[in-house]
Amino acid sequence: MKLKNKVAIITGGAGSIGKAIGQQLADEGAVIAVVDLNIDQAKSVADQFNQSGKNAIAVEVDVRDRQSVNTMVQTVMQQCGRIDILVNNAGGSARGDCALFHQSKDEVVDRVIQINLMGSIYCIRAAVEYMVKQQSGKIINIGSIVGMQGLANCADYAAAKGGIIAFTKSIAMELGEHGINVNCVSPGLVPRPDQDGDAMRKTNYLNAICSPDDVASMVRYLVTDDAKFITGQNFVVDGGRSLGLTKK
Repeated sequence: MKLKNKVAIITGGAGSIGKAIGQQLADEGAVIAVVDLNIDQAKSVADQFNQSGKNAIAVEVDVRDRQSVNTMVQTVMQQCGRIDILVNNAGGSARGDCALFHQSKDEVVDRVIQINLMGSIYCIRAAVEYMVKQQSGKIINIGSIVGMQGLANCADYAAAKGGIIAFTKSIAMELGEHGINVNCVSPGLVPRPDQDGDAMRKTNYLNAICSPDDVASMVRYLVTDDAKFITGQNFVVDGGRSLGLTKK
């Protein structure tokens, strides 16, 4: 197991992608801190991991709140003793509140920026001091191809994800001397349970559906020593969607 006894914080850990990341890292031997705003769901996921012979804890956090983030990191340190991996997975678009930017509500824009950009910044700021002391660590930010290409009606989300891609590069430059790798994973469309996944086959060149495990597999690779010489990069997991329009 490539992550035996490593401690991994996964924000948004109770969601579909977060859970898949947690499962794959746990399979490699990591202790998983399932971190989520919904503590009941986080406990449920942690319980599932523990019942299958893994090692997991659940911690509540609101990544939009700096103090909540600081408390979460302190809780993980108290219960686990170290932090080796941070996966900033919490995020999402405004969904039903998406609108043209000039017609969007200030509170919606603020929420999207806070969750997707500031949440990752807060988590890194809180956790990185422990990684610096260890002179080791892996940080993975979850971006989006929307942050690379833009998307009408999602300007706030695009700005946040574009920001996290740029932040990844900058912070990788700063932390490399401390043995800390920082990378970004940018998925394409990952269907939610309530969406028609088959319709999404037409949006990529592989005629396939991107699953949470597809994203998790990239994260798993980047946090192992197999990727020890990779930092500051943005890895796109989108079946080629960002290459351009399909012929369909």
